[in-house]
Amino acid sequence: MTEARRLAYLDALGFDAWVLRPPETAHDRLVVQPGEGGTLLICELPDDTATRIAGDISRAMGGQVVWAWPDPQGSPEHPLLEEAVSQHLFTRVVLFGTGLQRWFFKGEAPLTIGSAGITVTGSLEELAVRGSAKRELWNRLSGITGF
Repeated sequence: MTEARRLAYLDALGFDAWVLRPPETAHDRLVVQPGEGGTLLICELPDDTATRIAGDISRAMGGQVVWAWPDPQGSPEHPLLEEAVSQHLFTRVVLFGTGLQRWFFKGEAPLTIGSAGITVTGSLEELAVRGSAKRELWNRLSGITGF
């Protein structure tokens, strides 16, 4: 007898059927773009990497950077943030937006993950329109990049 038929019989007899829920999807996995470099820049959406401010930030960071964004499905083939840091040997991670901080850390972001320093700054959308947010970003990045 199939599971669906068994549940239908129990329902017809007036019994409540208890079924196991599938495990919740983990929302802490990343889609990491191909590339090499010591800096991982995490934005909210894939399209954010094509914005003008994203290009400006990439150039200002010097060297190569790798972009990533959250995987909304939590697919196991995509790495956790900690795995991405260790697999790609990132030494810097920048999260653009406090929403990403809550997404990955459920609270305050740690100062480091493995060998990578963590920086949380305004979202790319905010950085594109607010001069004070840009100044804050440049000040933070100059502290971690030395430019």
